[in-house]
Amino acid sequence: MRSGLLDGKLYRVCEWITKLAYINILWVLFTLVGAVIFGIAPAAVALFTIVRKWLVFHDNDVPVFKTFFQTYKKEFWRANCFGIVFIAVAYILYIDVLYLAHVPSSFRLLFSIVLFIIFIFYIVTLLYIFPIYVHYKLNFWQYMKYALLIGMANPLMTLIMLMSAGVLFVVFMYIPGLIPFFSISLFSLVVMGSALRAFRKVEEKQAIWQQGK
Repeated sequence: MRSGLLDGKLYRVCEWITKLAYINILWVLFTLVGAVIFGIAPAAVALFTIVRKWLVFHDNDVPVFKTFFQTYKKEFWRANCFGIVFIAVAYILYIDVLYLAHVPSSFRLLFSIVLFIIFIFYIVTLLYIFPIYVHYKLNFWQYMKYALLIGMANPLMTLIMLMSAGVLFVVFMYIPGLIPFFSISLFSLVVMGSALRAFRKVEEKQAIWQQGK
């Protein structure tokens, strides 16, 4: 009895390892198809779409390649709009960091604080943008707004995402052979799982508010 239970758990672990490795390889391949810069965002949307199906619907029989390819193709242009915005903002932040050395010392602390706050907002929005993109149907700026608001309203889930990203970074730094197989897929699993918990909390609060009206 115990042996059969152990075998079942071992099988599920192996299944998850295989699935995560597969979608990670697909993400790498489709990112390269988009010449990297134009492939990252649509490949991420496709990857998060599949991870969401696994977590929300427990759909282990989802046709992975077909779903990945169709989502990548369908969301290519819109996902790249988000990608371009985030790349542009990252570049502006980079320039601001370089400019920091030339700011007069009397204003440097204030400038640093403002820059740090903007950076936090950027990271929070970036963490939540893909989970929100694949979970809700919104317009462009609503995705941005809700990614920031939900992230800031759920600091625990956001902190879990950041800490998990840090742990994964350390693991991959010491075992770089895992990067081609688990880097993005493991990260997306943690982020999507945490985001879904945050979404449920927001939806529960909305339901309570609606009942109280």
